[in-house]
Amino acid sequence: MKKTPEAVAMPVSDAQILIREYMRLTLTESVPRQGKDPDVARRLLDSLARNISQAVTFKTLRKDMYGTEENLDDFISERTVSGYTAMFENMFVIDPIKGWVPPARDPKRLQTKARRYFADPSIAAAMLGMSPAALIGDWQTFGFLFENLCIRDLLVYARSLLDIGIEPVRYYHDDSGLECDAIIELSDGRWGGIEIKSSEDKVPEAAANLCRLKGKLLRNPSARTREPEFLAVLVGVGEFAYQRDDGVYVIPVGVLGA
Repeated sequence: MKKTPEAVAMPVSDAQILIREYMRLTLTESVPRQGKDPDVARRLLDSLARNISQAVTFKTLRKDMYGTEENLDDFISERTVSGYTAMFENMFVIDPIKGWVPPARDPKRLQTKARRYFADPSIAAAMLGMSPAALIGDWQTFGFLFENLCIRDLLVYARSLLDIGIEPVRYYHDDSGLECDAIIELSDGRWGGIEIKSSEDKVPEAAANLCRLKGKLLRNPSARTREPEFLAVLVGVGEFAYQRDDGVYVIPVGVLGA
């Protein structure tokens, strides 16, 4: 029998209390057990929440954590930030999403900065101290948390695929500014690209971006990139998935994996 997470059926106020208590216990009990400072850990989580879905460096995170201090080295080093970030990855609080560069052996795959998402977007909302009403009033932040929710679901479904690689989901961003929110690549080289948009009115723009990505990658013979298996836009509202005339699928996140 399929089980539903307990918080799904809770009143919103109770669910918010639950995630806040979870984060309090993480900082006051789990972090000290790892030999780490709860204050540094809280500052890092606050910074990761402010920079959610962004490919920020440890240098940027450090500055955001102690931005008002003149001599940051007196407070924290980039190596320390890296260590605390690794701790939260090992605790399954955050998921790093690495960059995707075709072909697989291209050394740029190791050079791209990771985007960091929370294992659940409610953690980011709790760290930011934002209620559902506050998120509705801040559409940009809402969009970032919606992207986090979609990446979480994509990770779940991608990890269940038999031929998935070690990194089930990646993102694409090249030196021209062309981006794709999520790339799912199988171990045999098959891949699909996904853009994430919270509203339907952004679908034409997202679909055009995916078509530009496909065209650019296939124009470069040295990249040896194969045709994508699919291109899709994940949206927030809708009951049915459909395929546009340009071949791009539009999939409401609520029916993803159905």
